[in-house]
Amino acid sequence: MIRVMREQHEATSLSRKNGVIGTPFSGSTISPRAQIRVIREQHAAPESVMRRLEIAGGRNRFGEANYRAVWGWSRLAWVGGKWEDRNAAGELVRECVELRRVPKYAPQDRWHIERWLPPEAYGSPRAWYAQTIEREDGVSVPALGPYPERGEYEHCFTLEGPRGEFVQLTSAVAEYIACAIEAGRRSSPAERRKAIEQRERRSERDYDRWAWDVLDSGCPAFHGVPFVNVL
Repeated sequence: MIRVMREQHEATSLSRKNGVIGTPFSGSTISPRAQIRVIREQHAAPESVMRRLEIAGGRNRFGEANYRAVWGWSRLAWVGGKWEDRNAAGELVRECVELRRVPKYAPQDRWHIERWLPPEAYGSPRAWYAQTIEREDGVSVPALGPYPERGEYEHCFTLEGPRGEFVQLTSAVAEYIACAIEAGRRSSPAERRKAIEQRERRSERDYDRWAWDVLDSGCPAFHGVPFVNVL
């Protein structure tokens, strides 16, 4: 759900130079002339879910959980580049080169499970900026934002039904997913290939029944079949 509140008689929309259209968002840097405020549907994961994920995946070197659940609209990421601000009539108000925060995942109205990656997974700060710096109108801006000195959380699972329908986040489901991902990471390449082949051999109907039976049973994740995790 997005509620749009108009102020005065002018509204602005935001777009990258590459033509991707966006809207102002919480935490963004926008012109004082912008006359539109977008209030996005925000949710925080319940404490019980956070605790289950921490137990299942442990903590990182900073004492934070290795796994966390985030709501799509609430998860923002830095994007740098040239932006265009336009009013409600589509007229250009201004252009600027800067960092802005935009939703990181789609679909936004779903829960996503993330796994923490250490800073070294992104290379050195020098390499990071060498690979991500863009120049627009003589201004340098890091396309992916500042170097993640404390590491970063990356997507590993979207919580939704077999046909893309919404699935509510519960502590049991969150723990199940984290345990399955960890089990998959410990599997050998041969075991992961076998798991993929087994999954592909199942018909959609049999797979749906099998998956929901696992969630409803209290047995080990995937009945011992390795979960395939691709980063």
